[in-house]
Order: sequence, then C-alpha cells, then structure tokens
Amino acid sequence: MTGLSRRKSTQAILDGRIKIDGQVEFYPRRELDPAVSKLTIDDTPLQYRADQKVVYLLNKPAGVLSAMTDDRGRKTLADLIEGRIKERVFHVGRLDQGTSGIIIMTNDGDLANLISHPSSEIRKTYIVKIKGSLKDEELQLIRNGITLQDGFTTSPADAYITRKDRETTTLRLTISEGHKREIREMLRVIGKRVQNLVRVSIGGLHISLVPNPGDIKKLSKKEVELLKKKK
Repeated sequence: MTGLSRRKSTQAILDGRIKIDGQVEFYPRRELDPAVSKLTIDDTPLQYRADQKVVYLLNKPAGVLSAMTDDRGRKTLADLIEGRIKERVFHVGRLDQGTSGIIIMTNDGDLANLISHPSSEIRKTYIVKIKGSLKDEELQLIRNGITLQDGFTTSPADAYITRKDRETTTLRLTISEGHKREIREMLRVIGKRVQNLVRVSIGGLHISLVPNPGDIKKLSKKEVELLKKKK
C-alpha cells in the first residue's frame, strides 16, 4: 500500500475504517489479491505497489523464537528485525528456540519454497556440542541415517568430530533435510544430549557474513545464488 504506514493501517483497521469489497475488515493480517479485491480507507480506494524482492541473512540468538508473533510474549524474529528491515518479510524454515545461527528472512515465496523443499537438497551445516563421548559406531549411525522416535528415517549425513575433551564432544554435521528438531532427535536416539547447537551455513552462505548474534545482512544477487548451492 502507498501513503499508509503499517502502524497507521493497523490503527485504521482497529477503528473500523478499512473495508475490503465494501465490508469492514478488522483482521490486520488479512491476505488479498489486489487484482480481484477492492481495499478502501474512509471509502477512498488505496493504490498498491509490489514490494521489491529482498533476502536477508540473520544470525538468530539462542532464546529467540523462529516466529513473527507469540501469544506468550516471548522474543521473536519480528522483535529482532523491528526498525532494521523495512520490507515485510517472513522466515524460511525454523531453528529451535535454544538453537542459534543463520536463518533466511525474505518476501520471495519462490525462493523460500526452493530453499525449504526437500527435493532441492540444499545442505545446512551445524556445529553441535554434546555431553560425553561418541563412539565410532555411533558416529557411523549418524552418517548412515537414523530412524527417529517419531518413525522418520533421516538421510545419510556428513558428520565428523572436531573436538573432544573430558566432558564434551563437538561435531560438524551437515544435512539436507529440515525435519523438526532433526539433529537433537538423531542424537537422542543414540543417548546423547545436545548442549549447544549452531547452524553455520546454508548452501554456500556462511555465518561469517553475520558473525554476531542479532546481526542482519541484506544479500546481494550473487550471495542469493550462493544460497542455492547444493554442494
């Protein structure tokens, strides 16, 4: 919409001044097609413009929900980007509340589908610290694929140990799926508890572009193409 800020438009909706096809609209997130629906404020038709497609890379801190709203008042991605991203964007995929690392924010639905669809096989790499040690046969189970407690069988993963000490083991683990809590559940099957989990890459994009929790970077066309990299 032109000539009407998001805050003013929300207030106008609450005041009952906005109508869609002649009917008063009270829901601020209603989706409509401007080619077939007529939107007015105070009975004056509003003009539309298509937002330019944008892609941002965000380093999500642990403790933040991968959501735009939360009815329990917890901190969300929307809180992180408020005042920093002017376009209306959504997140592609999710990271657990306790997981940190990179996540894509965009208004490009086609790109979002490409990244998230399993057939695209876009690889995502994580650094995982677990409590205790990991035997060779347990590591091989991760590499071969594991049947989780919900019945889902993971695809083969690239996994190797990067560090071991007396109490913890750190892995670098790469997968091309997005099953809910997949890495945590994989390790749970073999009796391991995750202490820290960070996503460090998606396709050819690395967390070094946004090295600090809360960092945001608008991606160039070249960087977006790296995002699509499968190997």
